[in-house]
Amino acid sequence: MNERKWTIIGGLCVLPIVLMMASGCGKEKADKPAVPAAETGREDRGDDAGHGHAEGAATALAASIEERVSAKCEHSVPIYQCDECRYEAGVVKLDASLLKREDGAGLVRTQAVARTKMSEALPTTGEVALNENAAVHISPRIAGIIESVSADIGARVKAGDTLLTLASVELGKTLVEYERNRTLSELSEKIFTRETKLRDQKVGSGQDVIAAQMTFEQHRADLKASEQTLHVLGLTEADLAGMREPAHGVEAGRLPVRAPITGTIIEKHAVAGEMAEPGKDLMLLSDLTKVWVWANVHSRDLVPLLAAEKRGPVAVEITVAAFPGRKFNGVLNYVGATMNEQTRTVKVRATVENPDLELRPGMFCEAAISLGNGQAEEVLAAPRAAMFSDEGKSFVFKHWKDDFFVRQDVKKGREFFGMVEILEGLQAGEVIVTDGSFLLKSDILREKMGAGCAD
Repeated sequence: MNERKWTIIGGLCVLPIVLMMASGCGKEKADKPAVPAAETGREDRGDDAGHGHAEGAATALAASIEERVSAKCEHSVPIYQCDECRYEAGVVKLDASLLKREDGAGLVRTQAVARTKMSEALPTTGEVALNENAAVHISPRIAGIIESVSADIGARVKAGDTLLTLASVELGKTLVEYERNRTLSELSEKIFTRETKLRDQKVGSGQDVIAAQMTFEQHRADLKASEQTLHVLGLTEADLAGMREPAHGVEAGRLPVRAPITGTIIEKHAVAGEMAEPGKDLMLLSDLTKVWVWANVHSRDLVPLLAAEKRGPVAVEITVAAFPGRKFNGVLNYVGATMNEQTRTVKVRATVENPDLELRPGMFCEAAISLGNGQAEEVLAAPRAAMFSDEGKSFVFKHWKDDFFVRQDVKKGREFFGMVEILEGLQAGEVIVTDGSFLLKSDILREKMGAGCAD
């Protein structure tokens, strides 16, 4: 289910801290006595109240951080200092060995929450495809035998490079016709020139000049038709000029098949000695510096998308699993005119820049379609990876002091592309756990508060 989200324009500053998860903390005791309300700041709920998972945690979290972590537990010490009870107040102790370092070691990363510029975006998933406006199927325009293949699959070629060479009887006949028309054209031109001189000298008649001119024009038209036929087959002016040399020899009847564009050989079906027929694909050549991304948009998101399209160019940001952290930029250039009856979605297409050829057709990707047309607003936001929920309440793990982190309930606002707006519970500059926060969740919430009580 796609929801309108936002994409990051600014960033968050990373602030490493020295932390450690306490080993063996918070082991439950079946016969643990109740905690007096005067000491804990909580009501006496009987023998199980001290470790009443969700209920006890919810009551404790309602108080301020100082109140809930400094109250004494049943062991007569501040609860945050008690290895067995600190989880009740949502406190965890971390060690520097768990902190991510520059060499990549460590599991936990922290960030300072900051006000960041965001642009409204529509998140969706898609697939990278060939840019069909920059892809060419290479097939012969005349029947022949493949004599040689000059380019292999994956090769990058330039426009005009020879990909393969055909030996064609039909081409040979066309060349013979071209040579015949060229010779006749040259001879008739000489006759026309001579008759014109004779007329000027009062020796020849004007009728002979007209007849010679008509013959010359006819031969010249036949020559142009032959040249055009050879050009359609793939021969260039340079090829024809070379054939006018006295000894073009075995090159007659050989057709070089050249690359019409600069690009990469995506497919290759040409094998030397094989018969090639017109319309039979021998290669697929594509310029991969720009690719297409096809994505599906739900009908409920069409209104804001079409509105953004009317306002101007709609930017699209692409990410793929193969290159984490990389963002590829593109522009939306097509919104489907029909809806898929099974998925109730509309196809949209973006052209994405791929200068280093990192995106491969067939890759799945995540796409953020900008709905703000470049306009952004500043909001307090936290990474989506830092957010958890417990019985309908959203929370993060916030640094309290030294090597202690506490669960902090927050009120979420809009969701952005990879980020979540924070309406209440955090302030700019406060440090939270982002990468590796699942350790705190699994080791504190699931183990201490009961498996399954935290999402």
